Amino acid sequence: MQSRRCRKILLLGMMVALPVAVHAENLLELYQRTLDSNPILKSKEYAVERAKALQDQALSKLLPRLMATGSYSKVDFRESIGRPLPPLPDTRDFSQQYWGEQGAIQARQALFDLPSFLRLQGAESFTLQSEKEVDAVRMAVAFDLADRYLHVLQAAADIGYVVSEKEAVKSQMERMRYMHERQMATVTDLYQVEAYYQTLNTREIEVNNAKAVALEKLRETAGVSVNDAAPLIQERFSLMSGKIEDWVQNALQFNPKLGALQHAIASAEKLISSSQAEHLPQAALVASETYSNLGYLDRRFPPFTVGSVGVQLTVPIYEGGGTQARVQESVARYHMAKEDYEQQRREIEKETRTAFLDVMASHARIGSTDQEVQARTKAVDAQYKAYDLGTTTIVDVLETRRLLLRARAEQSRARYDFIRALIALRMWAGSLSDHDMEEIGGWFVAKAK
Repeated sequence: MQSRRCRKILLLGMMVALPVAVHAENLLELYQRTLDSNPILKSKEYAVERAKALQDQALSKLLPRLMATGSYSKVDFRESIGRPLPPLPDTRDFSQQYWGEQGAIQARQALFDLPSFLRLQGAESFTLQSEKEVDAVRMAVAFDLADRYLHVLQAAADIGYVVSEKEAVKSQMERMRYMHERQMATVTDLYQVEAYYQTLNTREIEVNNAKAVALEKLRETAGVSVNDAAPLIQERFSLMSGKIEDWVQNALQFNPKLGALQHAIASAEKLISSSQAEHLPQAALVASETYSNLGYLDRRFPPFTVGSVGVQLTVPIYEGGGTQARVQESVARYHMAKEDYEQQRREIEKETRTAFLDVMASHARIGSTDQEVQARTKAVDAQYKAYDLGTTTIVDVLETRRLLLRARAEQSRARYDFIRALIALRMWAGSLSDHDMEEIGGWFVAKAK
């Protein structure tokens, strides 16, 4: 009975000690969640709705307008009537109380209102600008998500390399202790191995913290808590087609930031024309019908109805310089928009060229680091053989292992840098679509539970 109880306790302890499988988030899954919850992207989408509302407001100035008014009031009418008769004037007071009723309905249709028409065109350009800004933010959010996702993977890879190195060095350290006890190795060699092992412990703390920080940054962008990131399974990468000048031309033509600023310039230009058109007359068709039982100064009057149809002409003469000031403000906005466009154009050209060069360099580094890892692995084996023969020192052996550890980290970093640069290039070129994110997301797979 006691042995059975002991077996149950042991089984329970083993179950507790088993590692819990953690769901690893795929890049594509996080991208879809980010599109649904990212506050920056949501804010820009609401900005589009606001721009459309402003466009409808501008359109309302050109559409028919119908207005009805009415009043029902109590009138207390008093009048003093005096007649100059000798020797004293004869004065009499007259008072009356009654209910006054008034009602009017008026319809107005603009016939010629050039300022409102030009403002409508400017509002349409502003709506297109807002839509382009949504595309630009979506691409920027996608790049930021991928960048933070790859930082998590880089930290995880560094952890794996350090842990693997610690296990190998630990075995070497135990071997050195055994040899030292039998006077087959010097105490200096043993201390060197122990120092290197402690260095790996420190490095393990750093890379674990780096991964925790990277996961927090990823959570901020995705809006959900991420326990782990699905690893990269793609090993071979092909270069994109086209030369650097082709990518620059595509960026200047299709980048949504530039497109948004182009619409901003068009909107500012229409605003100038609209402000200048305020000097022109405006004409409107006005029809009204009025019912009332009150006359001048609310005097009681027999009920009457009046209807009218006519054309109302408004000619601006002088508004204290306000119209000209609005023209100057519009001109300043127009030049500001043009300068913003030029600054953004230069930045986009620079970033596109930089991303293209980074893609080419990181793709070349993938093959180079692969060969470096192979060469340094052989160098470690050769150093161990030389140490056993007494032709080298333990310091040389440990330095070779350190270089191999760094080469492995650079090997994984080259792949992540290539993916990062490729996404950046497509973002600056204005071609980073959901289909591209699906394709890149397919390069990652969740870890087996």
